[in-house]
Amino acid sequence: MELEKFSYDNKIVKMFAYATILWGIVGMTVGLLVALQLVFPALNFGIPYTTFGRIRPLHTNAVIFAFVGNGIFMGVYYSLQRLLKAHVQRCAEQNKFLGLATHYSVCCANASAGHHHQ
Repeated sequence: MELEKFSYDNKIVKMFAYATILWGIVGMTVGLLVALQLVFPALNFGIPYTTFGRIRPLHTNAVIFAFVGNGIFMGVYYSLQRLLKAHVQRCAEQNKFLGLATHYSVCCANASAGHHHQ
């Protein structure tokens, strides 16, 4: 009996891994700035857009939705191919759309964070 050889398409996994690393660096850097502002309030440099109340939602959105979300998608795409013995490259355009839609929604949420409408 001959063993079946199977190859996996890890391009989408790598794309989500790079995005996870990037959003992790961004989110945790902003989190460090927020934490330092609790100790040293002058670190907002007198700019209204860098106050604690406006920066904290950026940190939480970047870490929760972008960093963790991309990590979840990365894990799903990595394990799904191996569990189902199916290529994800057949859905390459949908995978790219999902990645771009994820980043777009996080960027939109961050752009509107801290803006209070009355």
